[in-house]
Amino acid sequence: MSFKNLIIIGLILISSSSVLAQESSFTWYFEGNKQLFKKNYDLAIEAYNKAIELDKNADYAWFNRGNAKFEQQLYKEARLDYNKTILLNAEYAEAYHGRGMCKIFMGDSEGGCKDLKVSKNMDFKPSRYAMNDHCKK
Repeated sequence: MSFKNLIIIGLILISSSSVLAQESSFTWYFEGNKQLFKKNYDLAIEAYNKAIELDKNADYAWFNRGNAKFEQQLYKEARLDYNKTILLNAEYAEAYHGRGMCKIFMGDSEGGCKDLKVSKNMDFKPSRYAMNDHCKK
Protein backbone atom coordinates (compact mmCIF):
# COMPACT_ATOMS: atom_id res chain seq x y z
CA MET A 1 0.00 0.00 0.00
CA SER A 2 1.35 3.41 -0.91
CA PHE A 3 1.87 6.29 1.47
CA LYS A 4 -0.82 8.27 -0.37
CA ASN A 5 -3.36 5.47 0.18
CA LEU A 6 -2.49 5.34 3.88
CA ILE A 7 -3.09 9.06 4.21
CA ILE A 8 -6.45 8.77 2.43
CA ILE A 9 -7.52 5.90 4.68
CA GLY A 10 -6.43 7.88 7.75
CA LEU A 11 -8.44 10.92 6.66
CA ILE A 12 -11.51 8.75 6.06
CA LEU A 13 -11.21 7.22 9.53
CA ILE A 14 -10.80 10.63 11.17
CA SER A 15 -13.80 12.13 9.39
CA SER A 16 -16.00 9.11 10.08
CA SER A 17 -15.14 9.20 13.79
CA SER A 18 -16.32 12.83 14.03
CA VAL A 19 -19.58 11.88 12.29
CA LEU A 20 -20.03 9.00 14.75
CA ALA A 21 -19.39 11.34 17.67
CA GLN A 22 -22.02 13.73 16.36
CA GLU A 23 -24.51 10.89 15.90
CA SER A 24 -23.79 9.73 19.44
CA SER A 25 -24.27 13.28 20.71
CA PHE A 26 -27.67 13.39 19.05
CA THR A 27 -28.51 9.97 20.51
CA TRP A 28 -27.80 11.23 24.03
CA TYR A 29 -29.62 14.49 23.30
CA PHE A 30 -32.77 12.62 22.28
CA GLU A 31 -32.45 10.40 25.35
CA GLY A 32 -32.27 13.55 27.44
CA ASN A 33 -35.39 14.90 25.73
CA LYS A 34 -37.22 11.66 26.46
CA GLN A 35 -36.29 11.90 30.15
CA LEU A 36 -37.10 15.62 30.28
CA PHE A 37 -40.57 14.91 28.87
CA LYS A 38 -41.06 12.26 31.58
CA LYS A 39 -39.89 14.80 34.20
CA ASN A 40 -36.92 12.57 35.09
CA TYR A 41 -34.72 15.64 35.39
CA ASP A 42 -31.63 13.97 36.86
CA LEU A 43 -31.63 11.35 34.09
CA ALA A 44 -32.17 14.07 31.50
CA ILE A 45 -29.19 16.02 32.85
CA GLU A 46 -27.00 12.89 32.73
CA ALA A 47 -27.94 12.31 29.09
CA TYR A 48 -27.30 15.94 28.15
CA ASN A 49 -23.95 15.76 29.96
CA LYS A 50 -22.99 12.85 27.70
CA ALA A 51 -24.17 14.70 24.60
CA ILE A 52 -22.10 17.75 25.59
CA GLU A 53 -19.08 15.58 26.36
CA LEU A 54 -19.24 14.24 22.80
CA ASP A 55 -19.92 17.62 21.18
CA LYS A 56 -18.98 20.68 23.24
CA ASN A 57 -20.67 22.92 20.63
CA ALA A 58 -24.08 21.24 20.92
CA ASP A 59 -26.06 24.36 21.78
CA TYR A 60 -29.29 22.35 21.80
CA ALA A 61 -27.91 20.06 24.56
CA TRP A 62 -26.64 22.98 26.66
CA PHE A 63 -30.06 24.63 26.30
CA ASN A 64 -32.10 21.60 27.29
CA ARG A 65 -29.77 20.78 30.16
CA GLY A 66 -30.52 24.32 31.34
CA ASN A 67 -34.24 23.58 31.00
CA ALA A 68 -33.91 20.44 33.15
CA LYS A 69 -32.04 22.42 35.81
CA PHE A 70 -34.60 25.22 35.59
CA GLU A 71 -37.39 22.73 36.27
CA GLN A 72 -35.50 21.67 39.41
CA GLN A 73 -35.31 25.34 40.42
CA LEU A 74 -31.51 25.24 40.06
CA TYR A 75 -31.59 28.72 38.58
CA LYS A 76 -27.91 29.58 38.98
CA GLU A 77 -26.84 26.36 37.22
CA ALA A 78 -29.51 26.73 34.56
CA ARG A 79 -28.39 30.30 33.90
CA LEU A 80 -24.84 29.07 33.26
CA ASP A 81 -26.13 26.59 30.68
CA TYR A 82 -28.19 29.30 28.99
CA ASN A 83 -25.08 31.53 28.99
CA LYS A 84 -23.14 28.81 27.16
CA THR A 85 -26.01 28.31 24.72
CA ILE A 86 -25.97 32.01 23.89
CA LEU A 87 -22.17 31.98 23.47
CA LEU A 88 -22.55 29.16 20.96
CA ASN A 89 -25.58 30.64 19.20
CA ALA A 90 -26.36 34.32 19.78
CA GLU A 91 -29.66 33.93 17.90
CA TYR A 92 -31.10 31.35 20.32
CA ALA A 93 -34.13 33.36 21.52
CA GLU A 94 -35.33 30.64 23.88
CA ALA A 95 -31.98 30.72 25.72
CA TYR A 96 -32.34 34.46 26.34
CA HIS A 97 -35.83 33.77 27.66
CA GLY A 98 -34.61 31.01 29.98
CA ARG A 99 -31.71 33.08 31.22
CA GLY A 100 -34.02 36.03 31.79
CA MET A 101 -36.41 33.94 33.85
CA CYS A 102 -33.50 32.58 35.91
CA LYS A 103 -32.31 36.10 36.62
CA ILE A 104 -35.81 37.18 37.66
CA PHE A 105 -36.23 34.20 39.99
CA MET A 106 -32.79 34.92 41.46
CA GLY A 107 -33.79 38.52 42.23
CA ASP A 108 -32.25 40.33 39.24
CA SER A 109 -35.41 41.67 37.63
CA GLU A 110 -33.58 44.34 35.65
CA GLY A 111 -31.16 41.86 34.07
CA GLY A 112 -33.92 39.32 33.53
CA CYS A 113 -36.14 41.84 31.80
CA LYS A 114 -33.28 42.86 29.51
CA ASP A 115 -32.89 39.23 28.42
CA LEU A 116 -36.64 38.84 27.96
CA LYS A 117 -36.63 41.96 25.77
CA VAL A 118 -33.87 40.49 23.59
CA SER A 119 -35.86 37.28 23.25
CA LYS A 120 -39.10 39.17 22.54
CA ASN A 121 -37.33 41.18 19.84
CA MET A 122 -36.42 37.84 18.22
CA ASP A 123 -40.19 37.15 18.07
CA PHE A 124 -40.25 34.60 20.89
CA LYS A 125 -43.82 35.22 22.05
CA PRO A 126 -43.57 33.69 25.55
CA SER A 127 -41.09 36.45 26.38
CA ARG A 128 -43.74 39.06 25.65
CA TYR A 129 -46.08 37.39 28.14
CA ALA A 130 -43.31 37.00 30.72
CA MET A 131 -42.46 40.68 30.36
CA ASN A 132 -46.09 41.57 31.04
CA ASP A 133 -45.96 39.49 34.23
CA HIS A 134 -42.49 40.38 35.55
CA CYS A 135 -41.25 43.64 34.05
CA LYS A 136 -42.14 47.26 34.64
CA LYS A 137 -43.73 49.00 31.71
